[in-house]
Amino acid sequence: MALVVRRVRLGRRPVLAGLAVAALLAPAACSTPTPAPPVPPAPPGTLRVMTWNVETHAHGPAEWAPVVADLRPDVLALQEICTGEADELAGLLAREHGLVYRVVPGPVRPPTTAEAHAPVNAALGPACGTGPDDVEFGLAVLSRLPVTDPVVVTYPPDHRDEQRGFLRLRVTTAAGATVTVHDTHLGLDGVAAGQARRLADDVGGTAPAVVLGDLNLGADAPELAPLHAGLTEVDPDGRLRTTDDGSIDHVLLRGLTTVGPPDAPEVTSSDHRPLVADLRPTS
Repeated sequence: MALVVRRVRLGRRPVLAGLAVAALLAPAACSTPTPAPPVPPAPPGTLRVMTWNVETHAHGPAEWAPVVADLRPDVLALQEICTGEADELAGLLAREHGLVYRVVPGPVRPPTTAEAHAPVNAALGPACGTGPDDVEFGLAVLSRLPVTDPVVVTYPPDHRDEQRGFLRLRVTTAAGATVTVHDTHLGLDGVAAGQARRLADDVGGTAPAVVLGDLNLGADAPELAPLHAGLTEVDPDGRLRTTDDGSIDHVLLRGLTTVGPPDAPEVTSSDHRPLVADLRPTS
């Protein structure tokens, strides 16, 4: 089945409302924010990227904002987030920390009504207080840099797992370089291999390029071979455990190299640690 591609607009979306959503988010809103340990600022002339599965509804924007403010990524790729929460997070960063981020929503909508109502996808809409035909859950990117060409692409539906996809966009660095960014959350139950191939095909030979996301697999997993054929892991040995399941969050590069080692600081505001890397062009 062909991929489903949707253009997405930049800017703010209204924060989710409604008693059901308020009740669902209340534990996160009332939690005490836990900042990440101090992290050195990015070296001059570098691009700091960060990927983070934020475990929405177990945690929320009030907890995430201090972590992001301490790490100060130029490009932040988020997974397991409602688009309204991405807007709320950007608002907190601006009001409380003086950091201005552009919000690029990446709701991963099931591509047909029948698939949206399939049991495997039934929770995607209600997770953010919407119906199955108006999914606001999935991915988001926050960028301190100018953004162009945002597109959400859904992987082919597979009855073994909920609908997944990726968000592709381009950012322009202070030095004028254009970097293609992919944010994704690969699936479970055997679907990852096909999704990794389709993601690798979309990345193609683009350079400079960075793939960010929760791939649900370690760097040595054979399912990721299509990505490794053209991209380099910032943590190829899985030294940085991002979850109890190991190093399943990834930053992969082409036409870029790391400046110093990547980091995965310990936090209590998700079941994943953020993975952060400072990058520069290879030429």
